[in-house]
Amino acid sequence: MFLSTLEIQNIIEHSMLPAVCTCVMEADQSLTIRVCDCMTGKVELIATNVPIWNLNSPHDIAVLVADIQQKIEAHKNISSTLAS
Repeated sequence: MFLSTLEIQNIIEHSMLPAVCTCVMEADQSLTIRVCDCMTGKVELIATNVPIWNLNSPHDIAVLVADIQQKIEAHKNISSTLAS
């Protein structure tokens, strides 16, 4: 099953709610994904060179979204530990 680029971007962006997520297709056909906190606007993560050709199914996208969410949470945990 092949999804269009717009479908992939839409699924990723909606999966990150309530955070603000934008996906941009780059010239090399990879994605840049930017996730910001919806309340503060603070950038939580920027993922570059995400290979869109590896996102062939909803499962592939779900794995990517879970990985991004895990990285954001890990960064938050490190930041809160350093602030203590």
